Amino acid sequence: MPDTVNEATAVADLGDNAIVVTGSRIKRTRFDTKEPTLVIGEDLFEEQGYTNVGEALETLPAFGPPDSNAVGSQAGSFGSGQSFINFFGLGSQRTLTLVNGRRYVSSNTASIFGPVGAGTQVDLNTIPTLLIDRIETVAVGAAPIYGSDAIAGTVNIILKDEFDGIELNGQYGIAEEGDAEEYRLSALAGKNFGGGRGNVVAAFEYNKTGGLLFSDRKQTSRGLFFAAPADPDYPFRNQLIEDRRIPVLGQFGIPAIADTFPGFGADFTNAAGDTLVFNREGNLVPLDFGTPTGSIVNASGGDGFSLVPVSNLRSPVERYLGNLQVKYEVTDTTRVFLEGSYANSKGTELRSQPVYNTALFDDAGTPDGALIIPLDNPFLSDEARQLIASQLPDDQDFFYLGRANTNIIAGEGSSTVELYRIAGGLEGDLSLFERGFAWELVGNYGKSKTKGNSRELVQGNFVNALNGCSNSGSASPIETVSSTCVPFNPFGNQNSQAVADYITTVAKPIATNEQWVVTASVTGSLLDVWAGGVDFALGYEHRDETADFDPGQFFFGQVNPDDPDGPRQSFGRSVPIDPVNGGYNTDEIFGELLIPLVAPDMEVPFVNRLEISGAARYVDNSLTGGDLTWTAGGRFNPVRDLGIRGNFTRSIRAPAVTELFNPTSNIFTLADDPCDARFIDSGPNPANRAANCAADGLPGNFVSNIVDFTTEGVLAGNTGLQNEKADSWTVGVVFTPTFLRGLQWSADWVEIDLSDAIVSLNAEQTLNACYDAVSFPAPACEQIDRDDAGQVDFIRTGYVNAASYSYKGLISEMNWRIDTPFIGADSTINLRGSYQYLDELRQEVGTGDLTILRGDAGYSKHQATASITYNNDDFGAFVQGRYIGPAQIDPNAPDNAYDVPGPDSVVFVDASVRFNVEDMFTLRLITENIFDTNAPYPVPAGGGIVTYFDGIMGRYFKVSATTRF
Repeated sequence: MPDTVNEATAVADLGDNAIVVTGSRIKRTRFDTKEPTLVIGEDLFEEQGYTNVGEALETLPAFGPPDSNAVGSQAGSFGSGQSFINFFGLGSQRTLTLVNGRRYVSSNTASIFGPVGAGTQVDLNTIPTLLIDRIETVAVGAAPIYGSDAIAGTVNIILKDEFDGIELNGQYGIAEEGDAEEYRLSALAGKNFGGGRGNVVAAFEYNKTGGLLFSDRKQTSRGLFFAAPADPDYPFRNQLIEDRRIPVLGQFGIPAIADTFPGFGADFTNAAGDTLVFNREGNLVPLDFGTPTGSIVNASGGDGFSLVPVSNLRSPVERYLGNLQVKYEVTDTTRVFLEGSYANSKGTELRSQPVYNTALFDDAGTPDGALIIPLDNPFLSDEARQLIASQLPDDQDFFYLGRANTNIIAGEGSSTVELYRIAGGLEGDLSLFERGFAWELVGNYGKSKTKGNSRELVQGNFVNALNGCSNSGSASPIETVSSTCVPFNPFGNQNSQAVADYITTVAKPIATNEQWVVTASVTGSLLDVWAGGVDFALGYEHRDETADFDPGQFFFGQVNPDDPDGPRQSFGRSVPIDPVNGGYNTDEIFGELLIPLVAPDMEVPFVNRLEISGAARYVDNSLTGGDLTWTAGGRFNPVRDLGIRGNFTRSIRAPAVTELFNPTSNIFTLADDPCDARFIDSGPNPANRAANCAADGLPGNFVSNIVDFTTEGVLAGNTGLQNEKADSWTVGVVFTPTFLRGLQWSADWVEIDLSDAIVSLNAEQTLNACYDAVSFPAPACEQIDRDDAGQVDFIRTGYVNAASYSYKGLISEMNWRIDTPFIGADSTINLRGSYQYLDELRQEVGTGDLTILRGDAGYSKHQATASITYNNDDFGAFVQGRYIGPAQIDPNAPDNAYDVPGPDSVVFVDASVRFNVEDMFTLRLITENIFDTNAPYPVPAGGGIVTYFDGIMGRYFKVSATTRF
C-alpha cells in the first residue's frame, strides 16, 4: 500500500513552510484541498522494490488496468513495453501526468497502430524512481489549473530538488520459477554550493527486466479459451475448452486437393481415411483434429496450431535514465532553476502471431491465401509426392497448402523511446502595497522519438524463394536482410536462417513528439476579509504540441506499377500505412481564488472552518477554438476533527494529432459481430438486434468470421473534431481525530460524466450502431460490406465526437501512524488502506451501443489495498495485501453466454524486511505474492492477464542494497 501522506501528516511535516499542492497554484500550509487527494511517498518504492512509477500507481484501487505496460500483447515496433496509466478506467488519454507540476512530453505513437488510444500520454518508463520525492494524485478538479486532459484526474510526480551526498543502489529480482530476472543499478548525488544558496542533484538509473511467453507459465500454457459449443442444445453460448487448437491452420503445412479447409472433403488421406498433414521433418502424418467445437476454427487438443507459443506474456524492457536538477538563489527574493532529463527505454515483444497462408483469409495464390504447390517441388519427398499424386484428379499437377509461417519470422518487434527534456526559469517573491506575492516564469521543452525495429516478410522475395529462385518469381524492390535468394521449403520446419534473411526485411517506423510550454504566473494575497486573506493565482500559458509518424519504407509500401494513381501496394502482408503529422498550439489564461469565510480563531459555534474556492482557465486552441474549463468548491469543518469537502468541475480534452490528421488508412480488424449466434442475444435490446439481423438476411445460427479472423477496412481522421467535455463533482469527508493521534481517514464520492468523447468507431461499434438501431437500416449500415454468405468483407471506421462515459464510485483512504516505544525506542507502526467501490463505469456510443465496464477484469465492484509497516532505526518490516473482488467474463453478455463464471475474488500478499547499518547501508529482502496465490480461474480465458499478473507470475524475490556517503 502506498505511503499515503494526507492532511494531518502534511501539517506535521510542513510546519510553517507553505508549498504548492497539486490541483492549486496557491501556496498552503496544509493539504486542505477540496478534491480527493492521495500522496505516495518514496517509501513505497523502497518497501516494494518498484522500478517503475506505473507499478506503484497500479496498486491503487482507483486506477484501472493500464492501457499499456509490459504485460500481455504489445504493439511490436510501434510501441512495446511502454507504461501508460488509466485513472478511473476512463482511458490513459484522460489522465494528465505532470513532473514537478509541469507538463511532460508524450511518447505515444501518433498512429492508429500505436500502443494506446490517441493522446498525449506520458510513458512512465522515462521517469527515474530513485529521484522521486512523492507522487500527488488528484481526482478531477485540476483541469482549470493545468488545462486539457485532466478529465479523470492529475498525477504529479515530484522529484527531489535538494540532496547533499551520494547514494548508490543495486537491486536484483528473480521468479521462483528461475526466470523473469530483473536488474537495477542507480546512483543519486547532490551537492550544496554558493554558501548554501544553491543545490545540484543528479541521478542515473539502469534497469533491465526479463521477458516471458505464455508457454513459460502453467496457467497461460493451458490454452484456456471460450469457444462456441459443438452441441446445439448446450445451454450456454460459449464453452470453456482447454488446450485451444486451430486445426484448420498447420504450422508445418496442410495439403489439400481444393482451396478449402481440412475436414471439408478435399483432404489427402491415408489408408485408414485419416487427414494427412506435414510434420516438422516434412513427412505426411495423420492430423488429430482434437475435440471439435461449434466452430471450424477452434478445437480442444489435437495437433492443430496453438497460439500459446506465439503469445507474449511479459516484454523485456531495458532502460537508461538520467536527470539533473539545479537551483540557485540569485538574491534573497529571486531564484533560478533548471531541470534536465534523458531517457532511453527499449521494450520488446517477444512473439506475435505469424503470417498465414490459408483459405480462411483469401483465395489460393493471393498473398494470404493457400499456397499453390506444383507436384515437382524439389522439397517434396518421393513418398509424399506419390501419395498426393495418387489422390489428385488426372488433370491436376498441383495441390494447395495452408500453413502458419512460424519459421520465417519470429514475430519479435521492439521499440526504443529516446527522450530529452529541459525546463528552466525564474521564480521569486516581491512586496507590493504591503502585500507579499510570488511569481514564476518558466519554459519547458521536450522531445521524444520512438524508433521501431521488426523483421517483416517481403512478399516478392517470399514468392521468389517459394518458386526455387527461378524466373517465375521476382524479387521485391525493398532491401532485405540478405540479397541472396535461397529456395524456401514449405514442408515442415527445415529452412535455414539464410532463407529467412532473404525473405525478410527490417521495418523501422519512427514516431516523434515535441512540446514547447511557456508559463508565467503570480500568486499572493489579494485582500483581507474577516476570516483572513483572500489568496489568488493568475497566469498565462502558451503551448505547442506537434507529432509526426513515419512508417518507414516497408510499412509505407510502394506505388502500384499497374495503377500509379491508385492505392499503394504493400511490400508484405499488411496494408500500406500512411504517415501522420500535425500540430496545434494553445494560448491560455487562468485564475484561482481562495476565500476564507470562517476561521478557527473566530470561535463560531459548529463552524470551525469554512472556505470556498474557484478556478477557471480559458483555452484558445488553434484548431478547436476557445473553451472554458472551471471548478468551484469548498471545505467545511463543523469541528476541528471533521471536514466536509466538495467541488464541481467542467474539464476538457483537446483532440490529439492522430484523431485530427490521420489519413484514410487501411486496417485489418476483429469484431464481435452482433449477428453472430454468440452475440445476437446481447446488446441494449436483443429482440431488436435479432430482428435487424434477420432483416439483413442473416440466420439465427449465423457464425461470423470477423469474430476470429481479421477483416479489411479503413480508418480516417477528422479535423472537425471538437473538445471532449466532462462535468464532474465530488463530495467527501476527512476525519483526523485528535483523540486518536496519527489517524487520518477520508472518503469521497466521485461522479464524472463525459460527453462528446472522441472515439474511433471501430468495427464492432460500427456493427452495433447498425444492428442495434431502432430504425433499420441506420446510416452506420452503409459502412459495412457483406458478401453473398453474409460475411463482413470490408468496413469503414473513423474518429467522431460520438461517445459518452460515466463513472460513479466511492474512494477512501486511511493512514494511521502509531508510536510504539514499547517495542522499540524510536519505532512506529503505520497502518494504511485504500478502497474503491465502483458503482458505475460505462461507455455509450450514440444512443444504442452501450458497454458496461464495471464488473470486467480490473473493474471489480470492490477493490482494496491494505498494509502494515513497522519501522525502527535498524530494522523494518512491511506487509501489503491487495484485494480484487469478483469479476465477470463480459458484463454485457446475457446470463447464458458463458458456462463458467468469471474470476472469483483474490488477495495477493507482498512482504519485505529492512536491515540498516547505521545510516550508511540498507539491505532489503522483498517477496511478491508471498503465498504463491494463483490467478483465479478461468484466467486467461476471457482476459485478465494484466489484472491478475501477480498470480500468473507466481512468487517473486528481490534483494536490494543501498549505501550512502
